[in-house]
Amino acid sequence: MRKLYILIAAAIVMGSCQNDTTEGFKGFESDKSEIKAKAAGGEHSITIRSDREWTAQADVPWLMISPANGRGEVECRVKVDSTLVNDPRTTTVRFMSDGEILQQIAITQDGFAHSIAASTDFVSIEASAVRAERYVEVDVKANVEFDVVSDVEWLSVGDYTLTLDRGARPRSTRLHIDWKMNSDPKSREAMLMLVPKNGETLEKPATIKVRQLAGPLIEDNRNGDSLAVVTIYNKMECWSEGVLSTTEPMDRWECLRLWKSSDKSLPCAEAIGRVRDLDLSYFNTEDDIPVEVKHLKYLETLSLYGNVNAMLKDINLCAEVATLNYLKELRVAAIGLVSLPDNFAELGDTLEGLYLDSNNFAAIPEVLSPENFPHLTALDLSSNRRYSLSDIRDYSSRDGIYANMDNDDAVSRLLLWENLEELGLSYNYIEGSLPDLKERVRAYTAKDIAERGDTLTWAVEHQLPRVLPNIRTLRLNLNFMTGELPEWLLYHPNLMEWAAEVLVFPQQEKSYDSDGNIVGFSNVPTSREYYFEAYPLYRSRYEFNDEME
Repeated sequence: MRKLYILIAAAIVMGSCQNDTTEGFKGFESDKSEIKAKAAGGEHSITIRSDREWTAQADVPWLMISPANGRGEVECRVKVDSTLVNDPRTTTVRFMSDGEILQQIAITQDGFAHSIAASTDFVSIEASAVRAERYVEVDVKANVEFDVVSDVEWLSVGDYTLTLDRGARPRSTRLHIDWKMNSDPKSREAMLMLVPKNGETLEKPATIKVRQLAGPLIEDNRNGDSLAVVTIYNKMECWSEGVLSTTEPMDRWECLRLWKSSDKSLPCAEAIGRVRDLDLSYFNTEDDIPVEVKHLKYLETLSLYGNVNAMLKDINLCAEVATLNYLKELRVAAIGLVSLPDNFAELGDTLEGLYLDSNNFAAIPEVLSPENFPHLTALDLSSNRRYSLSDIRDYSSRDGIYANMDNDDAVSRLLLWENLEELGLSYNYIEGSLPDLKERVRAYTAKDIAERGDTLTWAVEHQLPRVLPNIRTLRLNLNFMTGELPEWLLYHPNLMEWAAEVLVFPQQEKSYDSDGNIVGFSNVPTSREYYFEAYPLYRSRYEFNDEME
């Protein structure tokens, strides 16, 4: 079978493509004996002079010659298609006349080398910006699958798709590079390396250098405190209006309080005029708590509250918080917090109140113990749920704080914390029976009666376990507990202060624990009479309605 694949791009146009000015010229000649084409293809020009009619022939489909025949002086355009392979390819164009080969021209086309090519090899980014603007995009052409490798944690590359649907011909994709803010007053650099997945050898290495500008220089003084607060406010994308104004002196900012020389707990003279309390609320951030808190070295109280869609977030508390040597109260609530830093116990010498409610912890953090925090009197871990479930047979490890008191000591560890005056565990996924703790806690004694000045005779005579003896606020409601309420709770000397009918006894209504049991305590009291019979002198102090609601 005769193989003839000459593609005729246009009809023979004698006026535009050939010039019959070869009078006296005999024979056939061209201005090229070969053509070398790039892998991507392209157009090449050949000038032909001939006193005879000729036609051009080739046996491949990846060439197009126009015109494909002629006489006299003719300029031909040879269009070479892009190749689809890595290796070079060759062919020959034959110029024929009446079956005679007048001339042959060799066509050689390079193959595509294995390549990854970014549209730029250098990117400069700001030190900080709002979350929606903290990214850069770089286009990449490649003909091999590749990974993006980096040894820094402040850059991350989102998912991308490279569709190699044209053989070795490079295809395009776009890298979406997210970056974290720079808190260091020095610029920093990183190298992103685009590495073939299957070990191909590249024509040249593919890299993208990223340089980030320096963060603000925050000094250890009052001005440094001001800059730190503004930086925290901006980084967390706070949208609470009117709490600070950079045109006003810092002592007029509603979100903070400064140390005064008259304050009884003033740490030192250097603290005068520095930030004592910081209270910021209402954010829209997906970033961890800003490390700039470390510059507020004399903080006594830190409160950060209220993140948009907090149940969907995974926020970490930065290690720098634990370096605040004067911090007494910490509230990081409704933020989306999922972890405490490894050095969190360093706050144990000063911390008295810790409020971590409405976050996304999956378990009670192990670091929270009386040994680590001997001065802590208030602990709130309530409402650590991403979603509201009524059947925890469907529970997953990300849903919120979970503990099974029948085989987990996490809750007991908190119930054995003598110094606590406030404990909040409401609205979590805590199941099982409250422990009686008789074997782990000493009973009330006559000495306890003398110290309190209360009528605890019943507690002493019945050897009531001395559980949470200083507790004034206890919240256990809306969990998945079952079984009996233990004596230490039913007869606790401070029971009447807890609003137990609302904040302790009721569990998640119409719900099931992980074994399919209906949730709720089996011995919830219907009146206070049993309590006043045990502690008759308390009747006049607390009785106002004998019926439990």
